[in-house]
Amino acid sequence: MFNSFYFSTGIILLILGVSNNVDFKPKSSASSEIVICKTDDLESLPATSFTNNATNPMAVMVRKNVYSLTAAEIASIKTGIAAMKALPTTNKTSWAYQAAIHGTTLTNNLPSWNSCQHRTQFFLSWHRMYLYFFERILRAKSGNPNLTLPYWNYQTNAVLHPAYRNSAASNTLYNSTRNASINSGGALPASISTSINNALNNIPFFDFNSDLEGPHGSVHVAIGGNMGSVNRAALDPVFWLHHTNIDRLWEAWLRKCGGRQNPTSGAWATQNFTFFDENGTAVTMSGSQIVKTATQLNYRYDFPFMLPCNFVIANLERWRWITFRPLRIEGITKIENNRAKISFARSNAATFDKMIRDNKMDKILVSTTDISDKLFVELEDIKVDKLPEGTVEIYLNLPANEVPTSKSKSFAGTLDLFTATAHEGHGEKHPIMINVTTAVNALKLKPSDLKKAELTVVVRGNSVKGSEIKTNGNVQIGAINFVIQKAQK
Repeated sequence: MFNSFYFSTGIILLILGVSNNVDFKPKSSASSEIVICKTDDLESLPATSFTNNATNPMAVMVRKNVYSLTAAEIASIKTGIAAMKALPTTNKTSWAYQAAIHGTTLTNNLPSWNSCQHRTQFFLSWHRMYLYFFERILRAKSGNPNLTLPYWNYQTNAVLHPAYRNSAASNTLYNSTRNASINSGGALPASISTSINNALNNIPFFDFNSDLEGPHGSVHVAIGGNMGSVNRAALDPVFWLHHTNIDRLWEAWLRKCGGRQNPTSGAWATQNFTFFDENGTAVTMSGSQIVKTATQLNYRYDFPFMLPCNFVIANLERWRWITFRPLRIEGITKIENNRAKISFARSNAATFDKMIRDNKMDKILVSTTDISDKLFVELEDIKVDKLPEGTVEIYLNLPANEVPTSKSKSFAGTLDLFTATAHEGHGEKHPIMINVTTAVNALKLKPSDLKKAELTVVVRGNSVKGSEIKTNGNVQIGAINFVIQKAQK
């Protein structure tokens, strides 16, 4: 069956005159084009390559779910961390130096420090490079040539692995700064998983890259302590569990097919970043060098093997997006306890009505198979006095008698306070964008409905033994915009 499938598929490809490497690029023609989803580059490798055996130069190392690791594998990670922590901060392979590449409060400004990419097009690609070189360092320090970074799939198990919660003095996986609920076996809020699924539904890469950063930041905040701060996050061993999962989600997004493709050109593909290998040698890398994890970076995730995706018919016309910010709420909005309600009826409705008329914007076009309109809530000048022990959820037009849960049609997403606090600390004023397109579509809202839209902000605590803990977050928002990105040919 397997061989006959590939034989048949090969005949079809020859007839159509296309190959597995067709790029997802806009075309000037209005005609449809067959797009083949290329999930990975594994089919070109022999079966003997798929093993954790670093002595084989052709080996593709497998990154596993942390809950599937053996005691010996976990012990290797502990050993590697201990060896890295024993080195001075100035050693480029030390725990402190590697953490400072992401961010640090230290006054030194050594090469590559404070270079993490958040709220940029390089969010996913930069962190993949960072993980790759850190993994090589950790493997060398551990003495285990088969070591790979595990991931924490908090969508299937929202509780941190017990090995990371053991407070024994010798346990290098433990970090005492985390929220007590996490270190005691509490679970992350379910809304994080829903936000991840919403991000995975994006087809354009940069939409996925942007939307995944929201739930990513919510995981940081829910764990708390060092993880809640960009400048200290990588000091906590759970950082690497978390970001390896974010990297795995990137691969999971590709496997959903439907036209999903990585960028192939532009700054994303060519911009160089500098890291350090297991010998402390500076190495530069760009996006074009990390899109094929198996053949370029010699690792893959423990996904089941799958055949290439089915053909997808997509209308690949040349599109552009025109951005409108017709609704704006100025004045401080405070989230002092666990809830706030914000109404866009306070904004300039007359200006909004004129924009709708002038642009003939009578409906919102949302599609799961083609280019769509996009809607966002844009939060400006966020100041955080206290992070919650959980996350902050955003709802659109939540009915007064409805209990807010992430299963609601009104659920829009989670607020990325992790990135917000980083910008605040650096004196920057980048707004935080929350993609509310899924909620607008579920509620069947028209553009004219938006001027009456209401946002409900809910502070959601982590759960311990199935019960949500009580938590407060003191957050201040300076201004709020409703943003419409209209797709036009």
